[in-house]
Amino acid sequence: MTLNNLFSKLRKRNRGNYTQFVFCVTFAVMLIGSFSTVIFSPLIQSVLPEGGDSRKQVYMIFAVAAVGCLLFSIYAAGLFLRYKSRETGVFIALGAEKGKLSRALLLEVALLTGLCTLAGLILGNALAVLIGQIFKGLAVSDVEKGTLSLTGVGTSLLFAVVVLLCLMFMAFRFMKRSNLMDIMNQQRKSEPLKKMVTGRYAAIGGALLIIGIACGLLLPVIAAKLMEKNLGLIPYLFYILALIGLYMLMVYSVAVHKKGRNPKKYYKHMISYGMMKFQGASVVRNMLVIALLIIATLFACFYGPTQYLNGKMLHQNNPVDFALAYPKNVDEVKKEDIQELAGKHHAEIQNYREGELIRLLASGVERESYDSSGNLIEIYKKQFCYQEFISAKAYNRLTGSEITVDRGTYKQIKRPNAEETIWNRFGDLDHVKNTVTGLTMNLKDGGTADYQGLVQNDGFTVNGRFVLNDNDFSKLKRGLSDELITRQILFDAGELEDSYEFAKALFKEYCLRASDEMKVLSSYDEFQKQEALAAGKTYGYDSQVQLRPEHSEVDLGWKYAPNFKILNLKNIFSSFILYYLLFIYVAVICMAAVGIIAYTRSMNVGIANKQVFDDLRKLGADHGYIRKLVVSQLKKLFVLPTIVGSGLMFGYYVLLLWQNDSRFLPDEWAALGVDLVTCAVMGLYQFIMYRFSLKRVMKIIL
Repeated sequence: MTLNNLFSKLRKRNRGNYTQFVFCVTFAVMLIGSFSTVIFSPLIQSVLPEGGDSRKQVYMIFAVAAVGCLLFSIYAAGLFLRYKSRETGVFIALGAEKGKLSRALLLEVALLTGLCTLAGLILGNALAVLIGQIFKGLAVSDVEKGTLSLTGVGTSLLFAVVVLLCLMFMAFRFMKRSNLMDIMNQQRKSEPLKKMVTGRYAAIGGALLIIGIACGLLLPVIAAKLMEKNLGLIPYLFYILALIGLYMLMVYSVAVHKKGRNPKKYYKHMISYGMMKFQGASVVRNMLVIALLIIATLFACFYGPTQYLNGKMLHQNNPVDFALAYPKNVDEVKKEDIQELAGKHHAEIQNYREGELIRLLASGVERESYDSSGNLIEIYKKQFCYQEFISAKAYNRLTGSEITVDRGTYKQIKRPNAEETIWNRFGDLDHVKNTVTGLTMNLKDGGTADYQGLVQNDGFTVNGRFVLNDNDFSKLKRGLSDELITRQILFDAGELEDSYEFAKALFKEYCLRASDEMKVLSSYDEFQKQEALAAGKTYGYDSQVQLRPEHSEVDLGWKYAPNFKILNLKNIFSSFILYYLLFIYVAVICMAAVGIIAYTRSMNVGIANKQVFDDLRKLGADHGYIRKLVVSQLKKLFVLPTIVGSGLMFGYYVLLLWQNDSRFLPDEWAALGVDLVTCAVMGLYQFIMYRFSLKRVMKIIL
């Protein structure tokens, strides 16, 4: 009978301990396997623009998920080795050589991890295919590419190897212990709280928590808006105070139980209080980790709906269904082309109108960085970049407004809810120049004009649009060539939903006709390019955009991207599905970790206190009393972290939305409603885990 045979028999007798380890490692490999296969698949890679922020954000999410799954696997392995400590100690006590025992244990860990890895990879690829089918079904454009890739599979295998090496190292270090009693009693270790905790301790903890969150979130905004200073990493250090405060509150909840006005209640639960304190240090750590994981879970779940509702509301409120803008000298789609496409796709064109904007070299303020003292660097330039200008008469005709603009002034066109930021401000412009005739004019800020249909991209920096007095506009337009005049087309559809096929066809035709001069990034400006090259610098926005006429959902950062309401609404939903699926990976990982940690802690309550429960039964305690003791232990573990984690995350998100512009927009109220439902789902999950854990603990102690 070899040690490997004995380990095989022990596996059959202790399936519960092995099941948890196998489930955790398989689950981790499956998640990362499917995640890597999905994000590196031709399907997802075709939707993410090369070198864009979206692609970087997805890779960051994947890195977070990989680290989370690795820590998840390491935690599961630590619990498994803790379970193995007793039988390992028995083998050593019976005379087994430590070297042979170590090799047998390493072989068992390697065998289990290998089988888990194989199962995880198979399940992961199956899940990736399923996710691909879901995405194809919800995508706005026809998708033919698949969700399997060699890069994704290779990344999955690399992760599996890293997991295997980490677990083998843990097993090797475990067997390096020389003290027999330490090995045998590893599972029975108690960690009582030794601190003297008072009400003052809790008050300090609460104060640190509030100060930490408030300063970490609001201090950077206050410093930027009021003092125009960048505080660097200093505000984020306040989150450490919040973490310390949360820990102190957890300690207080476990360590302090006062008689108060009802001493009977105190004495009735005194045994439960004592049991909790006896394992207090480890209980507090578990409660803190669970609360933090719940915060991470909810943050991952909150992000997607907030972004989606914000974008959906923005596009729904656009007063124009279709907006096109391009240089006048380009042979782009015109009224007759649009009407012809509309006829082919049975769409109705309403309220068609056109206008012209002129491109003038304008002044501005460059704000790109902070100095060594954290002060915002602001450099005024009389010649900063090209901006677009429209006459008040043309603006009123296009928008149906009745604004007036005094001579020598301008109004900046903006979205209705647009606000100034530290980087972008209204009123920076005070000088313009016609680069053909050389005519210059000083201008003053005359306020803003709200009309989303005329805003290009973000409406700031090199994409600004302004309304001029009619006389000023006529003077500045004289002599301009067609390449410095922008044709603006606006029109509506009879029924928005019925215009979807027409919108796709028009987008395709518009892209196919775009000239090479139009295929530039949204931040591209020819004057800034000339300035950079003259100074011997590299101009970062000088790259040609590769248009994709069949895929309007891909955000290319194109300067002349058309603004079609129906496509925007469909595309933002498609993007929401993509990013939410990816964020859900992180949420699932955190939720699984919450469940495993809470379940394991619950099992420890039963195992560590089994003798206490047996003694109480001998003293006359009935089944109901024993159950009440167990319930009081588990409620502390499940209820408090859930309430604290959900409350803190929801409160943090409320502050986050409010600090943007000190108000709540309709889409933000809707997002907060979704967030409340998400918190309720998290609570339901914890309740299910609590009931399951309670049932298992009662089986152990009875």
